[in-house]
Amino acid sequence: MLDYKLLEALATVLESGGFERAGESLGLSQSAISQRIRALEIRLGQPVLVRHPALAPTPAGQRLLNHVQQVRLL
Repeated sequence: MLDYKLLEALATVLESGGFERAGESLGLSQSAISQRIRALEIRLGQPVLVRHPALAPTPAGQRLLNHVQQVRLL
């Protein structure tokens, strides 16, 4: 089962370009956003973000981002 709070954190990080801005957008701390991303990665058993050299989704992260964007359209 997908936790949409975690997916929303992932989408917001990627759309805003960083953890701090995502936290500001969602009314959470940067740490809380980081914890949500980590929880998502633990549930999936793989990373969803490439953090260096630039922030970008992994293939799994991109699939989740696509899903979130489709759900938003519904």
